[in-house]
Amino acid sequence: MTSKGTHGGGDSGPAIAGDPSTFPSDAELSRTLVASSTTASLSTLTESGYPYGSIVSYIPNDDGDPVILVSDLAEHTINARANNKASMLITESSEGGDPLGRSRLTLVGSLSLVDDSTEVRETYLQKHHHASFYVDYNDFNFWKLTVDECRFVGGFGHMSWVTSEDYRNAEVDPLFENAAGVIDHMNDDHSDANLMYVQALGKLKDSREAMMLGIDRYGITLRALTPDGPRMVRIGFPSPLTSSEEARPAVIALLDLAKSSL
Repeated sequence: MTSKGTHGGGDSGPAIAGDPSTFPSDAELSRTLVASSTTASLSTLTESGYPYGSIVSYIPNDDGDPVILVSDLAEHTINARANNKASMLITESSEGGDPLGRSRLTLVGSLSLVDDSTEVRETYLQKHHHASFYVDYNDFNFWKLTVDECRFVGGFGHMSWVTSEDYRNAEVDPLFENAAGVIDHMNDDHSDANLMYVQALGKLKDSREAMMLGIDRYGITLRALTPDGPRMVRIGFPSPLTSSEEARPAVIALLDLAKSSL
């Protein structure tokens, strides 16, 4: 498994500037990716042994196991009743750019019927309002994919297998619902701050431009343009954040630190 200290393996490009040890673990990234999405590609095995894939809507339970609502007539249900081995591909949403540079996760495990669907039903409908039209049909049931193993790919050169134990014990990042807004705001309105981060805290003083790529409880990730080409930069917060409300003051505190370091 790729460790936090060698995020991405370090073999696919220039070394990451700043402090790569502050990246979340791949287990944390996996749990957060599952929490941040609502659809996935589910693959089950046909009677002939071929993988059959199609799009499904899901919600994760407290252990991170995806729960789906599916008809008894669906191919997935027919396949799962004969062979419950399955996998689910979840991808980071992308608008423009190379999709292979985005995060994706394959969950490998087994499908089983959910015995008591009362609580699941309410949570599922909160995320998938459209399902209210068929959730109570007699031939629709909730199924759970119990995760046995995960394959996380965080972009080019960054990949690892995550054990089910590490996956279940990992926490979802508390900033995941608001991260995109923070990133857009910093890139649209505070590009000068991004540049100061990479120059002062990332020690790339010859950078000409910088863009924020991510923010999580442990810090921010940026891409800096230097005379030698693009470099990824990781800047950690002094201590992990516990809520999305802490993101703005933490980013401002980093800027104050960058100003004092120049």
